[in-house]
Formats: sequence, structure tokens, C-alpha cells
Amino acid sequence: MEKKEKCPHCGSDHFVEGKQDGYATISPNKMLTFSGQAVYYVICLECGTIVRAYVKNPKKLVI
Repeated sequence: MEKKEKCPHCGSDHFVEGKQDGYATISPNKMLTFSGQAVYYVICLECGTIVRAYVKNPKKLVI
């Protein structure tokens, strides 16, 4: 996240990026389950708001 970005909740510009993986899965519908894609979060250090969630390789989600 760019340094000039502000948290929509508290207005802070202090963020950290964290990664959730392991049992985290992404399922576009009930019939398909994709695993192995870690979910990354950008989190405000002041209030804990998750301001962005994303995967680094979204093309791997395409069948």
C-alpha cells in the first residue's frame, strides 16, 4: 500500500502486511475449491482495520 494511503476508519497511514495460509481456501462457488493460494492482508497498525485483502497469483484461480 502506498504511504500516502490513509486508513478509511481512523485516517492513519501506518500499515503492515500479513499473510494467511495453511487451511485458508478460496472458493468461487460450492462446486470448486482452490487451495494453496495464500491470502495477504494490509492491516492498519493504529486500529487493526483490514484495508485490503488479496492473492498474489489470481491467474491460478482460473480453471
